[in-house]
Amino acid sequence: MKTNKTPLRYWESIIITLGIMYLSFAPPSTFQGVPSLPYEDKVVHLLLYFGLTCMLIYDFWKYAKNNKTTASAFILVCLVFPIILGGAVEILQPLYFAPRTAEWVDWFCDITGVLIGWFSMHFLKKLNILK
Repeated sequence: MKTNKTPLRYWESIIITLGIMYLSFAPPSTFQGVPSLPYEDKVVHLLLYFGLTCMLIYDFWKYAKNNKTTASAFILVCLVFPIILGGAVEILQPLYFAPRTAEWVDWFCDITGVLIGWFSMHFLKKLNILK
C-alpha cells in the first residue's frame, strides 16, 4: 500500500506556521486599534507556539499510526522545529522587518508554549483522550 508522504497532509500545521509568520512579520500598524493588556504580547507568543506544538503533535500522531517513524523524527518535528522557528523569527524581525524588534523574552515565551503544548498532548494521550 502506497502512503502519502507529501507535506500537504500536514496542512493544519502549515497554516498555523504561516499565520505565526504573518503575525510576527506584519508591521505593528496592522494591529493598531486592537485593545491591549499588560504583557499581552508575551501571552500571545505562548499561545501561538502552544497551538502550533499541539497541532504538530496531533498531525504527527495521526499520520504516524501506519508508518514507521522514529522518536528522533518526532522530537525533531514537534519539539525542535517550533523552538527554532521562534528563534529564527526573533532574529529576522529586526534585520528585515523594522520597526519590529527581537526580544529574548518573546523567544522564552515561545519555548514555554512549546513545552506546555508538548506536555499537554502527552498528558491527553496518557488519559486516552487522543487516540
